[in-house]
Amino acid sequence: MVQPKRKDFKLPVLALVIGVFALMSGCASLVNEDTQDVSVRLMCGSKTVMATCHLQNDKGRWTLSTPGTTRVANDNSSLEISCRGQYVPAFTVSAMPMPSVAMLGNLVFGGVVGAAVDVYNNTGMKYPENIDITNPSCQ
Repeated sequence: MVQPKRKDFKLPVLALVIGVFALMSGCASLVNEDTQDVSVRLMCGSKTVMATCHLQNDKGRWTLSTPGTTRVANDNSSLEISCRGQYVPAFTVSAMPMPSVAMLGNLVFGGVVGAAVDVYNNTGMKYPENIDITNPSCQ
């Protein structure tokens, strides 16, 4: 009995795997929005202090009263937070964006090209969701 020749499927399978990973590149750009909610609290010890804060990055400027939440546009630049209250002198702090989980997954599965697309589209980087600021004038 003659056995039929088995075709070698290694090359088509490899091409399919590479194609799937290429399609997944930019995954955070597809899954994540280009905005996010950020909550800010101004603290003096364990107490919350009321103040008005302006949040700003290269994409825009937003205002909130602490404690409060606002929607900001994601960007690769730092989020500058300037606060001032009745008994709080004006001060500014910065929150740096960090890679999102979707971007890290894209880096592992989609490679550097996919991660670069996420950074370019401002969807791969996220600011901290909860920002607690210690009042600098608080002793």
